[in-house]
Order: sequence, then C-alpha cells, then structure tokens
Amino acid sequence: MKRPFNKKRFWLIIAILALVEALVCYIAIQWKYIFPSNEVSEIYARYEKVEGIDVSFVKDYKVNDTVFVDVTLLEATDSVIWTTLKKDFEVPNPPPDVQQFIDNGEDLIYVKVIPKSTTTDTILDSYSNNLLAISHLKRTLTVFHIKNKEELNAVRHYNYDKSTNQ
Repeated sequence: MKRPFNKKRFWLIIAILALVEALVCYIAIQWKYIFPSNEVSEIYARYEKVEGIDVSFVKDYKVNDTVFVDVTLLEATDSVIWTTLKKDFEVPNPPPDVQQFIDNGEDLIYVKVIPKSTTTDTILDSYSNNLLAISHLKRTLTVFHIKNKEELNAVRHYNYDKSTNQ
C-alpha cells in the first residue's frame, strides 16, 4: 500500500528541522555566554559565596580602544561587610574633607596598586600587580587584573576620567 505525498507534513518536518538547526547555531555562537568558563580570578573565587558581597567577573573589559583587561567587582551590600572588605584590601578611610564630598554624593574613585598574589612583596614592578579602584560612595572595590605597563597606564587614565567626569 502506497501512501500519497502529504505536503503539509513534509513542510512541517522541514520547518522543525530548520528551527532546530537555527537553535543549534544560536547556542554555538552564544556558548561562552550561556555556559561561562571557569576562568575567574582568585579574588572572585574567594568572595563568590560570601554573604553580603555581590561579586562579578568580567573577561576582557574594554578600558579604551586598544586595552582590554579582566576585572573583578566586589560590592558590599551593607556597612559591616564594607568594613570587612576595606580591612581585607587595606583600604584606608578617606580624610574628613574627602569624606564630606562623599557624603554630599560625589563618587571619588581612589586607585591603589595591590599584589596579584602573596608572593609579590614589592610594588616597584607595578605592572606585575593588580590595580584596585575604590568607590566609598557605592561601596565597591574594582580589581583590574593588569599584565603590562600599557594596561596599567590605561586603567589609571580610565579611572581618573571616571572620577572627574561625573
């Protein structure tokens, strides 16, 4: 017994196959966003499960047209956690005149060099370290993971611009 050709069923099967193929292509293109790799910083791994800290890791953050760096962002959700973060990263309290600007709503970004690991004990070779940008107003610490002097200068300039162009 021979079945007659069914055009509706044929085109339905073709449409389903095309949809599945489009979905597979989309997943292949968006793979690194849908399933991020385990490439995160030590700092991210240390603070990701700490209650009261929102942690983000951005791979290849665009600082300017030619410089892209990895960035870890730590944001304290309350003042107790903020005090803990400041202690962990040896962030000093701002002087009273600077604190007055912060209390008035100005977000002054302070930048400090920190070692990438505990084995680094000198800041003289500063591009072998990370750059820490501190916002007392937003209670955030942004760690720029720099690899060379060009990145160091670009990140410093970026933070200066961000602090002065509010």
